[in-house]
Amino acid sequence: MTMTEDETRPFSEVEKVDARGELAPGTLAGEYLLEQFIARGGCGVVYAARHARSGRPAAVKVLSEAVAHSRRVVERFAREIEALQLMSHPNIVEIYEVGELYDYRPFYVMERLEGQTLDELIRAETRLAPREVLELFEPICAALGAAHAAGIIHRDVKASNIFICRGRPRTVKLLDFGIAKMMAPEEGSTWLTTAGRMPGTPSIMAPEQILGGHIDARVDVYALGVLLHRMLVGRLPFHTHDMDEMVRKHLEEPPMPPSLRVPLPLELDAVVLRCMEKRRERRFGSVEELLRALREAIGEPASGAQSAPDPTLPAVGVYLEVRTRGGSDDLDEALAADLGQVLDMAESELTGAGFILASTTGNEVLGVRLLPAERDEELEARRATLEIAAALHEAVTRRPGADARVHVNVCVHVDDVQVRQAAQPEIMGGALTCAGLWAATGEEKNVFATPRATAGLMDDELPTWRGR
Repeated sequence: MTMTEDETRPFSEVEKVDARGELAPGTLAGEYLLEQFIARGGCGVVYAARHARSGRPAAVKVLSEAVAHSRRVVERFAREIEALQLMSHPNIVEIYEVGELYDYRPFYVMERLEGQTLDELIRAETRLAPREVLELFEPICAALGAAHAAGIIHRDVKASNIFICRGRPRTVKLLDFGIAKMMAPEEGSTWLTTAGRMPGTPSIMAPEQILGGHIDARVDVYALGVLLHRMLVGRLPFHTHDMDEMVRKHLEEPPMPPSLRVPLPLELDAVVLRCMEKRRERRFGSVEELLRALREAIGEPASGAQSAPDPTLPAVGVYLEVRTRGGSDDLDEALAADLGQVLDMAESELTGAGFILASTTGNEVLGVRLLPAERDEELEARRATLEIAAALHEAVTRRPGADARVHVNVCVHVDDVQVRQAAQPEIMGGALTCAGLWAATGEEKNVFATPRATAGLMDDELPTWRGR
């Protein structure tokens, strides 16, 4: 067989790009040259680019070729461009240029952002301290306030649509106005999907948005309440993989107050629950009103004057994480019962041993104990904590009726926490509460203890453990 007949040759980069439906590097979008593929969304593809003459970096979003024939999708893309062009705000992504490619697909050029989404931050840190929540919430509300003032409702305010730029001070950008609605001049109109419901993300949607009724800026206030709950607790207020059940919960079921899942001031419960009122007239009337209430609940006066920061103290933490095997995402009765049994055991054992519960969610419990300043007492506190962790691990491993689909990790670490001093100290944040950064990544057979948890202790003083 000659080389020209050889069908096993590797594909060139141009052929690979073409097969994936991507535009080749060097393609011209207005005055910008595409450099490389970044991401693909529901209706658009985003590329890194540079201005052909000045070299200014940018990002270019192009309507996907696969959906370019859909009138509805083209309208959505045009709506996103229109919404962004109507607004100029430091917390909303800036538009540089709008146009069409050689094949008539629309595109727009925007500033290129470096950093991570709020969704990625929450996944890494498990949950955020109230003051960090406020730091991020202020620019989010500022961006939404500008949008509402321009007559635009975002309708999809969620963590993956919020971008935190790298560097200090942190810059926060609100993204994706693809399903935004113009409040004027069509106040009484609605845009329904084929199912008769408003477009959006079901896990964050207000009842009137789900039902396809008249909407106003208070649907964004509702979504902010859902976002606030997730930032403070580490999980959404309603969690189910059944979309019909998710819709039912938003329409009928009151959300659980965040303080029942993690130690938080009751004032924060009031803010979240008011945002998520089923009847919109009971919610905050604007994002500005919401932000004022949030500042007061966290302890920041509305004037913006800074109160004294919570002290940072060393502590040891016991983190129990429940994992399900074999793709068991949908909880049947047996699996749910076993998960509940493990979490109840962890909460009972840790509180009984004097730990402060810093986090309790649907699959984890974090207990924290402040460490004494005196060296010998600090060593003894860590030794005792490792013994408690080992006893907890033994208890959950040998629990009656254990479901084979459930695996439990018990991890121990030492780091700083932010403490609000009260009759019962409250853990408000700190490195120790970011369990995703130090806990075991795989399934562990024994207690997982980090070097900081075992430093200075002799091997014969420790229970069976493994650390990194």
